[in-house]
Amino acid sequence: MSAWLCCMAAGSAAVFALYGLRCAHAVRRPCLRNRAWGTALLSFLFSLVFGTFLARTGYALLMQELDFEYDGIAALEQLLDFEIDCVSFLGGALGVVLGVLLANRLARKGSVTAGMDAFAPFGALLVALFRMGECFFGSYGTGASLPEESPLAFFPFALRIEVDGGYSNWNWAVCVLSAAFALAWAAAAFFRLRSCGRPGLNFTLALFFLALPQVLCESLRQRGLFWLFVHTEQLLCAVVLLAVLLFWLLRSGRSLPFVRRWWPLGVLLLGTGLMVFIEFAIDGSKIKIPLTSLAWHLLMAAILACIGYAGAAAAKRWNREGA
Repeated sequence: MSAWLCCMAAGSAAVFALYGLRCAHAVRRPCLRNRAWGTALLSFLFSLVFGTFLARTGYALLMQELDFEYDGIAALEQLLDFEIDCVSFLGGALGVVLGVLLANRLARKGSVTAGMDAFAPFGALLVALFRMGECFFGSYGTGASLPEESPLAFFPFALRIEVDGGYSNWNWAVCVLSAAFALAWAAAAFFRLRSCGRPGLNFTLALFFLALPQVLCESLRQRGLFWLFVHTEQLLCAVVLLAVLLFWLLRSGRSLPFVRRWWPLGVLLLGTGLMVFIEFAIDGSKIKIPLTSLAWHLLMAAILACIGYAGAAAAKRWNREGA
């Protein structure tokens, strides 16, 4: 665990150094360059503190670990039990966003939106870094097992997991899939930084299109945060999608007819309802339909593609009206 934390801290420092380099390269005056490097340093320090604290606290709150009624203030000692399967990934991501936001607020005299837009691709790189780090924690970042004779039973498609009795088997490498989605968006965001867009576009797009594939990836995971059979962080990703989409829709399309303005929200709500149905079908306790888990997840991926299209349309309209 200690070695993993050191590697993640070193990787995060490298990502924030690239963030500082990108911000410093965008300005010409030496004083502004110094401020850009200062912003990157503060972002790293604040993100380290807030991200660690909210990752552990978020898990404790979601799983109701903190029992103040019986343990009193001593219940806070539970937060010191820092293990990879006792943290909330989205809690840590929220801490990073708050850290970067606070650093930009303290270091910049004007709006912080430009700093958050510039951070968008580097935030995606951080997601990819920490998801790939899950490869070193056994079954935590994996999905269902594969037959030994499967042609995909090798890295990066699968990870070999040790089980009781000295045996081992191959499991789908969901953490690698999550990292691949994040890297794909990081590449797209780097290219978007060269184009003109409304302030806040890159950051909100990053929130939306980083949360979107995680809905599928969280469903594929065998371990994580659960309420009964519901993947807690899958539900939280859906909340992020709803919040960002409402942000775009409420600020654009006021002169359009009701249906033309709100159809992306309808796609999201309908898609969410269908994915809830799919989760019940995968669980098999309430809905029994003779389809494999792979077929259900392919259907979920198609639904998420429709939601992504609706989100992109809403973002494009918001950006166009802002211009």
